[in-house]
Amino acid sequence: MAAARVTLYSSMESYRQQRKGKVILVRETLSETLVAASEKLKENVEELRLLTGGVVDDITLLREDDILIAVTSSTESTRATPSSPIILSDLPEDQLPELGPQTDQSHFLLKKCSRLLSPDAPSRHDWVRLNVGGKVFATSRATITSDPSSMLARMFESDWFSATDDSGAYLIDRSPEYFEPLLNFMRHGKLIINEGVNPQGVLEEAKFFNVTKAIQPLETLVKNEEFSLAGHLTRKEFLQMIIGSSSSSVLRCQGINLEGVDLSNLDLRNINFKCANLRYCDFSHSDLTNCVLERADLSYATLNNAVLQCVHMPRVVMEGACLKKCIMDASLGVSTNLEGANLKAATFDNSQMSCVNLRLASLKGACLRSCNLRYAIMAGTDMENCDLRGCDLQHANLRGANLAGVNFADITAPLHMSQTVNVNVSQLISPTENLQQSLDNPLPDGSNDNND
Repeated sequence: MAAARVTLYSSMESYRQQRKGKVILVRETLSETLVAASEKLKENVEELRLLTGGVVDDITLLREDDILIAVTSSTESTRATPSSPIILSDLPEDQLPELGPQTDQSHFLLKKCSRLLSPDAPSRHDWVRLNVGGKVFATSRATITSDPSSMLARMFESDWFSATDDSGAYLIDRSPEYFEPLLNFMRHGKLIINEGVNPQGVLEEAKFFNVTKAIQPLETLVKNEEFSLAGHLTRKEFLQMIIGSSSSSVLRCQGINLEGVDLSNLDLRNINFKCANLRYCDFSHSDLTNCVLERADLSYATLNNAVLQCVHMPRVVMEGACLKKCIMDASLGVSTNLEGANLKAATFDNSQMSCVNLRLASLKGACLRSCNLRYAIMAGTDMENCDLRGCDLQHANLRGANLAGVNFADITAPLHMSQTVNVNVSQLISPTENLQQSLDNPLPDGSNDNND
């Protein structure tokens, strides 16, 4: 393996001032490397240290372009001795004793204690200056150390060597554009990103500095932005579209992507949502009168208490949707059209559905308890395992429907035999006595039937 090239400084002060740096090649052994360093610096180098203060005792740990601080005999002569006690906090950073093979634990603890007990010891309320990518930020030490596990907090520990510029500001080689929102987050705990700043960049800064509290909200923000860039509209953007249009005019939203958007409590009349992606949307208490939802995808959407009168939605997908207490009757003169719709496992409890067109729709496993289905057209509908308990099915057209496993318990009016032509009665589960009697004793001639 090729020898690593490292940069050598005679002291920490030399490194901070970026002067007297020497480039050397790491030799095969530590002793040979110390000899080469001594020749370069023209001083007797006794050991090598990393910027973090760690002593290099294994040459294989060095990597290309590492920066090393040399400990020379002149440096050692300035260290404190029992015969000449000094305050360690008065020493330059490069002359402070570090924990290593030639220093013991007591020296290391003494260094930290002397700094803490010194009148000039740093306070949490001290102001510090950070030079981030050429832009200087002023903040308090308390802000920087607000997240004890972050790299920024470690930078201001007493045993951390931090490079500074000519003005004394701590040098940080990162982007100031992405660092600023992170610094503000540490100040007040709120994530505020100005327009034009990429949240992905701020997220990378949070991960680099290990500001753990900011990572999760930033990941959520990045995910939402990627979703928006994929063509997804937000509630705010959609409202801006409809505010400028009249409720009587047809707003073209064909093929629009509004997946998961909250559209509750809105006047959405006369909008064309044909082929739109409305999965997981919330339309609760919204007015969708006269809308077009043909072949739209409303899987698992919520439409509780929504108005769906005169809505044209053949072949709409509403699998797993919740439509409790919806109004989709024909009181305005036009029936709601759900012909060929996919309504599997949907919930329509307590909905007004008189005259609704459900011809050839799939209601497999759907729940329609206590619904008003008078005159509803359900010819050829797949209603396997439907729950129709308490429904009003008077004059409903069930001809050719698949009623296997349907629960008709407690329906409000008996069914006429003509309503269920071609239905196998043995397929029905839990029929009430009223239902059985109505099938055994058809209504008198002249009753009004609903035609297919």
